[in-house]
This record gives sequence, structure tokens and C-alpha cells, in this order.
Amino acid sequence: MSLWYKIISRINPQNRSAAPKYYAENVVRGHISFDEFLDAVCEDTTLNRDEVRMAFNKGFKTILKFAKLGFNIHLGDLGYIKTTVRSKGMDTPEEVTADTITDIVPHFVFSDKFRSELKNEHVERKS
Repeated sequence: MSLWYKIISRINPQNRSAAPKYYAENVVRGHISFDEFLDAVCEDTTLNRDEVRMAFNKGFKTILKFAKLGFNIHLGDLGYIKTTVRSKGMDTPEEVTADTITDIVPHFVFSDKFRSELKNEHVERKS
């Protein structure tokens, strides 16, 4: 199975009178539910859906626990999870406090192996 793409045109927002350019954009084939994902994980194993669901739920709670403590959580060939904070800009370092933090943002960073496997995938134009 291949990744699909379609062709879209975009106008340059800095020069609206310029001719549009054409780009490839991925086509989302659909969505996989959590239960469908669990069934796929269980294929060719002795695990059942409830065991995999329990492992994912425990993994979620454990990742959240370590993220709240400020750790980057490495997940082997999958990648890692980290958090960053956004804050208001202040005039002096003394003015920067926990109250100036406006958001805590989780990030998932895929590993180089995951990215290279995905980049090697065949792509074809969806007609």
C-alpha cells in the first residue's frame, strides 16, 4: 500500500498578484479507532485487546507522571516525548514567575529510524 498525495495550488500571501504555485499534499485515507488499533497490535501475538489496552493506559499514566516532573521520555525506536513552556515576555528576569507561564506544550518527536522508514514509503498520486 502506498501513501497518497493530491495536488493543491497556493497563492503567495506576500505577493497575491503572483501566479499560484502547486504543491503535493498528503491524502488522509481515514481514521483508525483505538479498538481497531488495538486489534492490529494483537495480530500475530498471544496478546488480547484488553491486555494491550491496559498496557497503553498504564503507559499513558506513566508518561504523564514523568512529563509532569520535567523528564524527556524516550520510547526506543518510536521517538521521545518532551514538554516546553510558553510565557509572557517580561522586561526583567525577576518579573518572570510561574504566573507568567501561559501554556505547557507536549511534543512528540519521532526517531530518526521512524522518519527514515516513513520516508522510504512509496507515494502515488490519488486521482
